[in-house]
Amino acid sequence: MPYAIVQNSLAAPPVEALVQAFRALPQLTDHDAASMAKDAFGILVGGLEMADAGRLLQALHAAGVEAEMVDEKSLPPLPPPKPCRRAAPLPEHLVASDHLGREHAIDWSHVILLAAGGVRGTEFKHVVKEKVVAHRYQGSRSGVPVVKTEHSDKAEEKVCLTLELFLDVAPGRYHIEADRFNFAYLGDRLGDSRTRNYVALVRDCLAHATGAVLNRGATAIGQETPRLLTYPSKHAFEEEIVWLLWRHFASGR
Repeated sequence: MPYAIVQNSLAAPPVEALVQAFRALPQLTDHDAASMAKDAFGILVGGLEMADAGRLLQALHAAGVEAEMVDEKSLPPLPPPKPCRRAAPLPEHLVASDHLGREHAIDWSHVILLAAGGVRGTEFKHVVKEKVVAHRYQGSRSGVPVVKTEHSDKAEEKVCLTLELFLDVAPGRYHIEADRFNFAYLGDRLGDSRTRNYVALVRDCLAHATGAVLNRGATAIGQETPRLLTYPSKHAFEEEIVWLLWRHFASGR
């Protein structure tokens, strides 16, 4: 059965400490240590045999990194995200609309975790270019341009403002992206800045989901002076959520 090494806190471990500890296993390299130090959001390494996990854990402790070894089956799987493009966080409940406009009310007591933040990723856009490659002449008339159309996909780095609500009832997980969300519920508070509208939505949810576990991104937005935390990848964003849910269920809350 595979084992994972999980951190005791979400503090990023020093690269030097991971480099030192990872040398305990031949399959881990200095490059792995540097990569994982940047992308460490609760779970350091997974898929290890028990003996290898024990050796790595001992080496991590010797390097000053507080962690523990757990059966990977104890890490909760994330439910599939249900896209939500329109919702209203009312005091009594969250009213979410599906793609057909049907409303579904969820009591805030069912929200067990609220995760927010910018999520860095890559978006591919289809690009079409036309260029004249030749002219076709017929008799004495002017040449007719011959146009060639080229199609390509262009990769662009993008930060997606994301809000996810994890529930203990169906559908289990609402996924909101600011670029695809209708903020009409804000009414007079609706502004021209999508970022400000997003922050307002997150803070409204925080005001009502008082019993929910919060990721660091949601905590930062909920401060007196809101701050936007950006995660380096979707993997990092979700890994922190898995770690928080694992701690939540392990504590028996």
